[in-house]
Parts: sequence; C-alpha cells; structure tokens
Amino acid sequence: MRLLLLSLAVSGVCFAIGCDKGPTMATVTGNVTFDGKPIPDGDITFSDPENKVAPDGGKIKNGVYTMSVRPGKKKVDIRASKLEKLPAGQKGAMGETEMPVDYIPGKYNQKSELTADVATGANKFDFTLTP
Repeated sequence: MRLLLLSLAVSGVCFAIGCDKGPTMATVTGNVTFDGKPIPDGDITFSDPENKVAPDGGKIKNGVYTMSVRPGKKKVDIRASKLEKLPAGQKGAMGETEMPVDYIPGKYNQKSELTADVATGANKFDFTLTP
C-alpha cells in the first residue's frame, strides 16, 4: 500500500511540474562516399557550431549511417581509418605490423566545412567526399 501511495505521489509531482523526457531527437540517415567509394567503416558526428550541447555521433557501415540527432544547424565531422603496413623491420608497441591511419582529409573533420540543418522528423543527408 505504501509503495502504491509513493508511486502515485511521484507521478503527481511529475505531472504538476513536468518531468523531463530528454531532448527532442530527429532521425538522420544518409550515404557517405570518399573518392567515389562507400566508406566501409567510419564515424560521423553532428555537433552544435557553438558547442552549446554535446555532439550526436554514429557509425558509418558500408557507406550508410542512421542515427538520432538533436534538431538545428549542425557542423558535420566524418572520420575513417584504414590499416597500413609498417616499413619492413618496424613494429608497433604491441608487436603489430600494421597501424590504423586516418585517410579522410581534415576539411571533413577537425576543420570541417560540412554542415546540415536537421529538422524535426526524418532527414537524409548524403556526403560525397573527395581527396
């Protein structure tokens, strides 16, 4: 009985003051290519240009991404790496002979020129990246 009364009291407080359901999110999907080919595995981030809220990030798989993003004007950051062989006789700290190397130019990530205006609901943004 006490538990029932307690849950009714909490529900009443939430109703009276309005409990936060979190930010409104939009669905964002799209295709990402680099040098004419789908990015096999990478990351995409939509961030507030003024850094007022945390960025929303997702994975790119076989050139396709689907994620939830807060609506508004966004700066887009795209990153991907590939394994490259180390020079003969050279090894990494753990004995590896290959190391991941970022291959997406800085104009698409740390100095991103990409933008998107995310609306409430469903959005589609394709990104065609060049070297």
